[in-house]
Amino acid sequence: MNSRIFLLASTIAFIMSCQSMSTNSDGSPTKDLVDPKYSLAKDRSEFEQLRESIPSNTRRANDEKAFTAEIMGAVKYEPDVVRDKMNHLVQKKRELFNKDMTKKREEFNKNERKNREQFTKQLEEERKDFSGRKADREKRASFYDDQDEKRREFSAEQKDKRESFEADVREERKNFEDYLKEKNDEFQVELKQYRLRWNEKNKTESQ
Repeated sequence: MNSRIFLLASTIAFIMSCQSMSTNSDGSPTKDLVDPKYSLAKDRSEFEQLRESIPSNTRRANDEKAFTAEIMGAVKYEPDVVRDKMNHLVQKKRELFNKDMTKKREEFNKNERKNREQFTKQLEEERKDFSGRKADREKRASFYDDQDEKRREFSAEQKDKRESFEADVREERKNFEDYLKEKNDEFQVELKQYRLRWNEKNKTESQ
């Protein structure tokens, strides 16, 4: 019974510790690739059913330690059960990330549109004010040249902001996908070992 509890605790603890801190070659901590809310260790609800048979003090200890699981002891749960839970959790985190990226883009577009409308209104007010004045041909030409210059500068500034925004989004998405791949690779290594033990157990029982 204890070995089964340890096995289950180890398996879940591995999945929930996927957001462990990594270090550089000099021992200093590296910067997280993604926001902690996308961490595969954040959402514990996916594993509550599997965790029910583990004593609460053991769960707390395993959660705090967040150690990388080593599959030991008796094998109780089918590998596909843990795999499916992991896949579902990854899907939920990807949906959350996509939702946040959509919201971020909508907010940027909203601010961009607002700034453009305010700028256009400002130029219109300047033209209206200027039209009420007496001005010779040279002053009128200078005024409209100045407005054209303002439009060019504003457009260039908006373009730079858009390009910077798109670059940031691409980097965030790349970091997120890199993070998922890294954690999935780690998980697959552990799952492979667990599957071997599972197959060996079934082979022994069938003899």
